[in-house]
Amino acid sequence: MSDSGRAPALATVPGELRAAHRHAARSVRRVAGNFYYPFLLLPPSKRRAVYAVYGFCRRADDIADGPGTAAERRAQLDAYRQQLTQALAGRPAGLGWLALADAVRSSRLTPAHLHTVIDGCAADCAPLRIATGADLERYCYGVAGVVGLLSCEIFQSVRPGDPAVPALAVRLGFAMQLTNVLRDLREDAQRGRCYLPDEDLGRFGCCRSTLADPPQPGPAGDPMRRLMRFEVDRAREAFDAARPLIPRLHRDARGCPAALAAVYRRLLAAIERRGYDVQSKRVRLRGGAKARAVAGAWLGASLRP
Repeated sequence: MSDSGRAPALATVPGELRAAHRHAARSVRRVAGNFYYPFLLLPPSKRRAVYAVYGFCRRADDIADGPGTAAERRAQLDAYRQQLTQALAGRPAGLGWLALADAVRSSRLTPAHLHTVIDGCAADCAPLRIATGADLERYCYGVAGVVGLLSCEIFQSVRPGDPAVPALAVRLGFAMQLTNVLRDLREDAQRGRCYLPDEDLGRFGCCRSTLADPPQPGPAGDPMRRLMRFEVDRAREAFDAARPLIPRLHRDARGCPAALAAVYRRLLAAIERRGYDVQSKRVRLRGGAKARAVAGAWLGASLRP
């Protein structure tokens, strides 16, 4: 960013910026999963910015979760941060960086938030111990809450500078990330990771070493079910707390976060219907269920005053 606080102008050849945004859109279509259809609810200018930011976050996450030692992945994230700095200075190295630099300029994104995303992903490059609920909140902020802040800068508030929006955006990010944690519990445990607080595991008589095991029938499985019920309730309470965010956003952008919240709430409901069993089989939503959740949320958000 320049001393004036504005992103430097991007020197591009004719058509290069359009190509960059097409590249970002194609990348999102390939990997966005639960995000793709809610993104379609945005007007084109905001959708392009969201695609660019999502692509940036996804690439950082892929590095953190990719092959190589922890030191090698940290080095890759350091190089990624240098590319971010160059892009913010008006020297993007590739189409993805060009799309991101344009999003920063057009949506006046806060560069520090982008650096925080890299910091959050770097946490997965070292042994991560989440001892308390506060540790969980901090982790989720770095990988999801700050993404909520970036998204709301793109969506824009009805009242510019609305002081309630940042905290609500962070709460929605926490709710979505905790839902991801619960859905991916088995896969993470198999990789030696646990994002649930140690204090919660101890409270319900569970241990990290058995999180990937198939659920036990009857009373033997009750500790795990009680733990999962507690965490599902925590996520749902966070979604409820974030609900006032939607009407505070510009009407043309409300459908996207409303749809994301609806899809992720359905994931929580699916976990409950399974008896909180996330070990036997990955919990997924069928396309029709996603479409109904997205359509209903968009309609509700659009009709609200």
